[in-house]
Amino acid sequence: MFEVHGSWEYSIEPPIIYIKVIGCFNREGVIAFANSVQADLSTLPANSIEYAVINLAEFELTTADSLAVATEYFHGVKARGYKRVTYIQPSIVAQSMLESVWLGSGMDVQFCMNAQRYLAQYPEHQYVKNWLC
Repeated sequence: MFEVHGSWEYSIEPPIIYIKVIGCFNREGVIAFANSVQADLSTLPANSIEYAVINLAEFELTTADSLAVATEYFHGVKARGYKRVTYIQPSIVAQSMLESVWLGSGMDVQFCMNAQRYLAQYPEHQYVKNWLC
């Protein structure tokens, strides 16, 4: 087993979870992230979270073996009642990878060039401006 690579921060503010992923992720990093988030979400009533906003400004890449784990996790959020996932500032490579991961899932997936565009689209989320930028 390898060491966990990748780091993350998140803020759960029902009905939204804001996530920032940082650095390079391996399989163990994706599993540790999913376990951490699921542990915190398990303390909430079912279907409390409907939207995920994921800041990729500091995300670098993921290993091939972590992609299957990430795909399974991502598809599970739809089953848990999520309605939309929005990615902020994805690189071209990350956006292409995420589009293929979500393909056929039926999830509403959006990509925003930066946090300012996201906040312009969702001005009611201004309270997280400092966290997103």
